[in-house]
Amino acid sequence: MKIQCVIFNYNLPKQTDETYDCLIKNNFSPDHIIVVDNGSDKAPPALSTNLLLPFNVRFSGQANTTLKFLMTYRPSDYYLLITTSAGLDPTLNYRSICNHVIDELSGSFGVAMASLIGGETETISPEQSHQDLTHHNIPYRSVYSAQPIMTLVSHQLLSICYKKHAAYFNTDLKRGHGIDIELQHIALNNGLTAVVSRDLWVHWKTNQVHKLNLADESAYEYRCQAQAEMEKCFAKRYGEQWEIQFKSQFAKITGAKIEITTRNRYKFASLRQLWYRIKLAFFKFRK
Repeated sequence: MKIQCVIFNYNLPKQTDETYDCLIKNNFSPDHIIVVDNGSDKAPPALSTNLLLPFNVRFSGQANTTLKFLMTYRPSDYYLLITTSAGLDPTLNYRSICNHVIDELSGSFGVAMASLIGGETETISPEQSHQDLTHHNIPYRSVYSAQPIMTLVSHQLLSICYKKHAAYFNTDLKRGHGIDIELQHIALNNGLTAVVSRDLWVHWKTNQVHKLNLADESAYEYRCQAQAEMEKCFAKRYGEQWEIQFKSQFAKITGAKIEITTRNRYKFASLRQLWYRIKLAFFKFRK
């Protein structure tokens, strides 16, 4: 059972090297760690970088390029995908935990996302809270649209996504928003698990690149653009009722309780794209 680690970096070399060092201490081989730099332009690449993209291709381009390369030339059974929003805890052995999670979920393993401590966990994704899972003694929980800060995903699931140009291979989701939802949707459609793990957890370090003024756009611009990309892509691919469809599937398969509104929040997708552009133009004018 081979696990290939991938660390995605853009302008955060210190945080990237800290993650790499932690994985090395956890007995991951350097040959099984890819550190991909997405054309950092406001900071030097991390010292651990071994795959350097010449310019910023956004997160979906970074993930798409890296995973296609690995799956073609260095395929593994599983991939541990880590963003610089993940603060790895030095008291944990992530290699042992990943092996344990894979063994427990056995042949139906699709994707397990890390539970979270800190950051915006309690306001944005409380069901993904490591403390809540620990308090209720729940080793795994199905969470709709969990934050993909650290993601353990099987080659089997990635291969399906690759063929469908979905999730990490959906380059219409340029900034990455919606990858988690589509990955979960594909996993459940194919009888694979899509859960949050209690034992696999990280500290959530939110918006680091924006707080350090190292991003190529403001946090507000990023959120507007990312949301617009997701809505436009999913409305075109799955129809304007995509959110109802996704949530209904999730509730039916997992048995989880989730609010499903009959009101279509994403109706008239093209008009909503225009509204986002107007908001962005007004924001830039004010700046």
